[in-house]
Amino acid sequence: MGAHFRFVHCADLHLGSRFKGVSSKDPEAGERMTESVFQSFSRIVDLAKSEGADFMVIAGDAFDESTITPATRHRFASELARLDRPCFISRGNHDPHTDWESSIPYPPNVHEFGTEPEYIELDGIDGLEIAGVSFADWHEERNLPSMIQGSPDRFTVAVLHCDVDSVGAQYDYSPCRLSDMSGRGVDYWAIGHIHRRAVLSENPYVVYPGNIQGRKITEDGEKGCYLVTVDGGRVSELRFVPTQGIVWRDICLDITGRTMDDVINEARGAVRPGEIVRITFTGTGELDGALRLNDSSEYLSKVLGCTVCEVIIETSPSIDMDSRSGGSDMTAKVIASGRRLAASGREAILERILANPIAARHRDYYVSLTDEELVRLVERATGMLVAGMGASR
Repeated sequence: MGAHFRFVHCADLHLGSRFKGVSSKDPEAGERMTESVFQSFSRIVDLAKSEGADFMVIAGDAFDESTITPATRHRFASELARLDRPCFISRGNHDPHTDWESSIPYPPNVHEFGTEPEYIELDGIDGLEIAGVSFADWHEERNLPSMIQGSPDRFTVAVLHCDVDSVGAQYDYSPCRLSDMSGRGVDYWAIGHIHRRAVLSENPYVVYPGNIQGRKITEDGEKGCYLVTVDGGRVSELRFVPTQGIVWRDICLDITGRTMDDVINEARGAVRPGEIVRITFTGTGELDGALRLNDSSEYLSKVLGCTVCEVIIETSPSIDMDSRSGGSDMTAKVIASGRRLAASGREAILERILANPIAARHRDYYVSLTDEELVRLVERATGMLVAGMGASR
């Protein structure tokens, strides 16, 4: 078990993702995002070849269930053929079944694990076995790690899709515990499912690489894969390699006692050209009124050299909202009305928004917002109206 070898671990490719939230606002940007996923995987293939990786493992969700098309399958198969070395794939909750297997088969260098554990040895690498198992259906309830048992005289890499200790509680498929992965003769658990990279353990290694391209603002930061080097039966290097084409960035800027030039200079230091950025303004100051009265997304995109997808205003206006809300004037009534709507729940907020014919044209965008984002939208609208009424201290 003393061989030297190297492999690439990636997961959650979601090839063909359509980015509905982005596309509903900017179809061209949506197409660019869709293409960025393919480009990221192409860079991963380039990495495997240039770094001399002996094989690649893909731990589930190569596709989205609603976007598996012949074109997507063919493009993926072509990249795997270009890889020109063994590749092992387990299926996850988004791709347990595909429609194009017979017409567009994978190239000979690819092995896709079945729904029961399999164990494979690679020619030319002594002391290595690759184990894996795929989802049997969309909502896999089996504890997949508990089904794997590695060989004691080999370095075992296990490839599967699972949710360890509810790391991603909102994605509770194939639930298991970290303790289920100990004492099973596996040296490296190459897992997928959670879209944020994490090394849960180093004895044995239990690794989420995250997805290969952020698909929304909550999947911010660099995305890519791990390049794993093994020497003498031990992991000697675990190196994350970013491959994403587009980075989502979430930044917060405090306006307290500052000018617009001040906050823009801070933003320039926090973002890079080409990124997609959400900016949240906080604090209290003279900028509050200007921010609420003007849609600053286009201006900020231009001066920062990136795409500002959303501007969230959480600043205090020139008035004390709490104290004025208890009065009997129009300002108090506006504040009270806004707060009632914000507290009325998701469906009530969406109903009010989509009653506007212009907003209704962008239904997909508003429906894609989280409950928290919808509440902030109501609060922002309330603040803009109060500022527009010219209220002062």
